[in-house]
Amino acid sequence: MGKRFFKRYKRLDDDQNHQRKAIDNQNKLHEQQKKPGFIDLASNLTNALIEWQRAGRPVVTSEQWNTRITICRKCEFWREFKETKIAKCTKCGCSSGKLLLATSRCPLSPPKWESV
Repeated sequence: MGKRFFKRYKRLDDDQNHQRKAIDNQNKLHEQQKKPGFIDLASNLTNALIEWQRAGRPVVTSEQWNTRITICRKCEFWREFKETKIAKCTKCGCSSGKLLLATSRCPLSPPKWESV
């Protein structure tokens, strides 16, 4: 077995490492695209509250809220943190408090629930 034999396997290892790094970079980019930043959170909340204020501050009924929270808990973007008892949507970044606003709707396309 000469030097060419080991070079071939070294090249294969290098190719595999390069592919792994490319996949890791794609995964990191995908995660960054999923999570809204601080500016996005503030903008989403501000827009939701402005729309809610303009509509006269309507609030959903307890049945509507239960329906919304049930739908959200089944969603892949919903995260509940047991330690702090806080829940939020990783798509828009809003907490479960937004579910109370009758003017708000699910940020997915198509939305899983609509405004009332």
